Amino acid sequence: MPMKKTGKVMMNKKYERIIKIFKSHKGYARSKDILTQGFHSRDIKSILDKGIVIKVKNGLYRLANTPLISNQSFIDLACAVPEGVICLLSALSYYELTTFNPSIISMAIHHKSWRPKIKYPPVEFYYFSTKQFEAGIDEIKIKGHRVRIYCPEKTICDSFRYRNKLGLDVAKEGLSEYLKRRDRNLEKVLEYAEICRVKRFLETWINALI
Repeated sequence: MPMKKTGKVMMNKKYERIIKIFKSHKGYARSKDILTQGFHSRDIKSILDKGIVIKVKNGLYRLANTPLISNQSFIDLACAVPEGVICLLSALSYYELTTFNPSIISMAIHHKSWRPKIKYPPVEFYYFSTKQFEAGIDEIKIKGHRVRIYCPEKTICDSFRYRNKLGLDVAKEGLSEYLKRRDRNLEKVLEYAEICRVKRFLETWINALI
């Protein structure tokens, strides 16, 4: 019996040491972060099976008991796909330009990129051309993590570009809510509308809603 108890104590101490690695990386760790500290791949499998960590993608994990905050999924994806950009419904929701609460995160990636294999959270990828991908990217900080997201003006234009998929009502609601903002910048909207190839169509709706 004492031997079993000692073994359990040693295992708990091992878990504590691994958890410290996660905490030193703001709740996230890659396989290499753990393995280079003298642990084995079976230790990673063990903490995964015990629910101590959540697998975001192959080689990337998050502590399961990390206090969940608003837009936690944005952080998960920013760590898993650092070159990606939060877009469309997810960006509309972040800027409070829609009443729709999406359960799947929308993320833009360059059209020549490989499709990332994400285990968690649910995500839908959109492939943007170089010009449309690079335009209008902002960086926000959530709990010390940098997250790339399209600015409100670019998000509005993308919503009209994808109106057949999202629904015209969603795009119109986003534009309507944006037009109510004191800091609205129609010149900036039309600049991105030109890049997104929806300028004439968007101008029609702007004139109708103002």
